[in-house]
Amino acid sequence: MSRWTVSARRRRAVPPSALPAPARAPFAAAAIATAVAAVLGATALSGCTKSHPAAATESPASQLDRAAGVLDAAKTFRLTVDTRIPLTAASPGPSASAGASAKPRSGPSVQTPGETVKMSGVWDIGAGLARMDGTVNTVKTTILSAAGVEYVSLTPEVASASGRQWLKADNSDATFGDFCQPAIVAQLLRAYHEVHQVAAGHLAGIVETAEADQHIADPGVIASLASLPDELRFDVWTDGSGAPTAVGFTLAGAGAVTTGTARLDSFGTTAPQVSVPTINQVVQAPAG
Repeated sequence: MSRWTVSARRRRAVPPSALPAPARAPFAAAAIATAVAAVLGATALSGCTKSHPAAATESPASQLDRAAGVLDAAKTFRLTVDTRIPLTAASPGPSASAGASAKPRSGPSVQTPGETVKMSGVWDIGAGLARMDGTVNTVKTTILSAAGVEYVSLTPEVASASGRQWLKADNSDATFGDFCQPAIVAQLLRAYHEVHQVAAGHLAGIVETAEADQHIADPGVIASLASLPDELRFDVWTDGSGAPTAVGFTLAGAGAVTTGTARLDSFGTTAPQVSVPTINQVVQAPAG
């Protein structure tokens, strides 16, 4: 049963360029790929108090709140994303020399091309460090995050031509958005429209983004919802104490919104070893 008797469904018309940092479109790979083209032509849940055993009769809402409370203090975890971000008029897409391969489809039902991001890696919230490996537009890519600044690996061809290995992107476009911050994930879960128990230790539900601002106070998080589908489906798996072992989101929608999946798990895993590139190893992305 929904917590709201009236659902004021709406699509916020907030342009990404107007959103406060770092709340622009989560997984904004388009901004990074476009920057490459423009420049080069182309937890530990440490510190938490010990959780009490989850009561067998506890409601799904109470179980979800318990899990969200543990997420608030999460420090290290693995993030896995498999997403697609539609291009906008301001993001014309990468050139072939950047190593990306997104192309519009021909035929009567032409769709707007988009950026695909399929990556996984470990985040250390306390130290502000992360390393993600995978592909951007099918191109093998590593992205390092250090205190909010991202370093994107250049393709071997571009690196050879430039003598640099990394693109430094500190223009407030957050590639991995809010899903790399467990405390914000906890806010999204608390803004649920509906939650139910699938089985012991498995909760599922829906976040309606048009209603989420009724339970989220952070204006940056509210603004970032404009880049997400109207409906976010979530699954939360918990252990015997009620602490989350994994949190997954399915972003299903249409139009100019991010779609795909995001999953957080392996809470308390070993923190990543991240060596921040030196100045002579990077090319600075243009602000934008």
